Amino acid sequence: MSSRQKVSRDEFLANVRQSGLLTDTQLAQVESKLPDNSRGRVAARAFVQWGLLTKFQAERILIGRTSGFQLGQYRILDQLGHGGMGRVFKAKHRTMDRTVALKVLAPTVMQSGRAQELFLREVRAAAQLNHPNIVAAYDANETDGRLYLVLEFVEGQNLEQLVRDRGPLPVGQACDFIFQAALGLQCAAERGMVHRDIKPANLLVQRGGIDGKSPDVVKVSDFGLARLQAPDAPVGVDAAAGTILTRDNTVMGTPDYLSPEQARNLHKADIRSDLYSLGCTFYYLLTGRVPFPGGKVMDKLIRHGTEKPQPVAELRPDVPPAVAAVVARLLAKHPKQRYQTPAELVEVLTPFAVTGSTPLVPVAPATPADLDGSDETPNYKTASDPELEASTELSALANTATSGLSPTPPNAAPTRAAPPATKKGYSAVFTVIAAIGLLLGMGLAAAILTLLTLVR
Repeated sequence: MSSRQKVSRDEFLANVRQSGLLTDTQLAQVESKLPDNSRGRVAARAFVQWGLLTKFQAERILIGRTSGFQLGQYRILDQLGHGGMGRVFKAKHRTMDRTVALKVLAPTVMQSGRAQELFLREVRAAAQLNHPNIVAAYDANETDGRLYLVLEFVEGQNLEQLVRDRGPLPVGQACDFIFQAALGLQCAAERGMVHRDIKPANLLVQRGGIDGKSPDVVKVSDFGLARLQAPDAPVGVDAAAGTILTRDNTVMGTPDYLSPEQARNLHKADIRSDLYSLGCTFYYLLTGRVPFPGGKVMDKLIRHGTEKPQPVAELRPDVPPAVAAVVARLLAKHPKQRYQTPAELVEVLTPFAVTGSTPLVPVAPATPADLDGSDETPNYKTASDPELEASTELSALANTATSGLSPTPPNAAPTRAAPPATKKGYSAVFTVIAAIGLLLGMGLAAAILTLLTLVR
């Protein structure tokens, strides 16, 4: 039996009327202008071309979805993807006519105490931050049992997407993007906040600034793992004071960008841990690969704590030695050997940062399956509808994994630093540590790594 079903023009119009997206007056004005065709997809394409519906709305109306397009004062325009703790939608305030991003915690996810904790953490973090290089938060509310955070909508790609589409960035532009991210992190640091999940995917690029003509603006997003406490707060505060309570042997963060100290103890990570992650991001912008590509999660955590990545100069000879030295210092294993504040990094990068506008990557216009030449519409899975259902893969939770395949493909064979002549058996120790970590959990392995780091 076919999984696709035909939708007639009359059925489509009835669904539009029931959805409440258009008034009866609007429908009456356009019905007579519709092409003389009985197929619903033809009418849907016309509604999109006339700007009456978005492709997202038309697709779902074609499959019979007539609700889920409103959340409080906001009209859902599109689904942007999965955020730190739920789905992220593009929406518009019906009265203010302002386009925003809605991060929504789905009702089924609200049953998880951990999910609510991380979501509310991001709400509190966003409320404390006001800086041009941080995604602004406008509001947080609950409607019909659904928690949501209203954020600034950034028109553009994140840095992971940008590098994937264009390859390694020009040196001056990469320096400028890291320069701007450091400005945002300095603002957070001055408020006693540590992001703890800095990575290219969490750095958004507003093309041409706010007015579309100025230099690109980089904005730090997703404070779902942020540590919220005053700079002088005592170690070991409880969750109410700003600490995430984690189970033993649990690593939170993204393995490709995780500092050695955060892998050992989430609560001991300070702003210098964010700078290590920013260094990994800098490395990615310049080379198009993460510092330690390939391997499983445990392999990455071990290598972050014990090895040096392949030098930037070997992968990108045109990078000036001074810039390569900045990356190397950011990736120092010991926090004391890195820049101590984002402000220090800003000062060092100032001579190298080249501001400008990122050329728009040409993308072929996407035609939804519902609106192409087919007479039928696909039977979408329920998890893709606009009912704000729970995501099966919430990125913040997925990043707590401590085993399994790397989220990053092996762009090149891993390069291991040559062991000192006085430590001939060092490579064998790596194997033992990996085995211990996989069999007994991260806690013991982290302790051994700490000892090795101290004696090197």
